[in-house]
Amino acid sequence: MRMQADKLLAALAMLALSACVSTGPLGPPLPLAGTHWVRSDDADAAPHFPTLAFSDGRASGFDGCNLWNAPIDQTGGGLRFGQAATTRRACGADSAAATARRFWQAIRATRAARNEGDALVLLDVEQNVLARFTRD
Repeated sequence: MRMQADKLLAALAMLALSACVSTGPLGPPLPLAGTHWVRSDDADAAPHFPTLAFSDGRASGFDGCNLWNAPIDQTGGGLRFGQAATTRRACGADSAAATARRFWQAIRATRAARNEGDALVLLDVEQNVLARFTRD
């Protein structure tokens, strides 16, 4: 009886350890620190193309109207943007305001990212494409 209990405890310990080292269904985090990106899938953004730049634990850039920065969380293969700080420029052009609005919709819904060649693709919780950026 004691041997069965020891085997059960050993099996539970192995299961717990394997859960700790798992990278989740999305794989390991993308190496984003030091990379710069320009949005490439919003044809209406010209000439206000939003940008992303990553440093350790943070993202920053231009949303089409204002400068911004935010903490990021890269747990496993996931990617989430935290509460952003932005400048408060008045967007004179309607197209700049619309570009910024579409950018923030994508950023707020982002739950993961993947590389596709020279592109960074932001994904929602169901792995649908939200936005595509090319390396700058």
